[in-house]
Amino acid sequence: MAAERVRILIVDDHPVVLFGLHLQFDAHDEMEVVGEARDVQGAYRAAEALRPDVIILDLVLGGRDGIEMIAELVRLHPMARIIVYSSQDERHFARRVLRAGARGYVAKGEHLSIVADAVTAVVAGDLFVSAAVQQMLVADFARGVALGRSRYEELSDREVQVLRMIGIGLSSQEIANDLSLSVKTVGTYRDRIKIKLGLDRARALEEAAREFVQSGGAG
Repeated sequence: MAAERVRILIVDDHPVVLFGLHLQFDAHDEMEVVGEARDVQGAYRAAEALRPDVIILDLVLGGRDGIEMIAELVRLHPMARIIVYSSQDERHFARRVLRAGARGYVAKGEHLSIVADAVTAVVAGDLFVSAAVQQMLVADFARGVALGRSRYEELSDREVQVLRMIGIGLSSQEIANDLSLSVKTVGTYRDRIKIKLGLDRARALEEAAREFVQSGGAG
């Protein structure tokens, strides 16, 4: 009897990426794309309706950070393996997505065939990261430090999300609206970020946020 095909859900809001991934998986008899979604709520609905084996998702959808989406999908569908396929800077995000429950991380700079390799690996029960992330892991392990150590490492996932939104020019009110928070709560996050980054002024925070975005924090 032939083995069942791996059922894949793709979550991305870029039509070119969706088209490329469809072409890639069409070339593999053992894999099939059973659905796609282009935003967070669409991803939740599709995952519930389709029960895919693998979910491939971008880390930022419509300006929203995908770390919380990963954690929620893992909670709702623990049998689904999640692979992040993103242009986000791996130095900032690889550790965070793996900690949230993703099983793989592939940079969009890699050849599309690497995504199929990642699917094969996670279905077999392995973790999969791109060559660039592997090199980072090995180097950090040899130094005996945590993966991706940087000035941003002390920030929580929510603080990183707020920092990125400040960096793309959103006001506190806009951030509050987008994240369903109060402006006061956003102000608290801003203060925590300033303390953790050693910043003493709002302007310094805004400059640090822009640097974060320019370095790949929202690419």
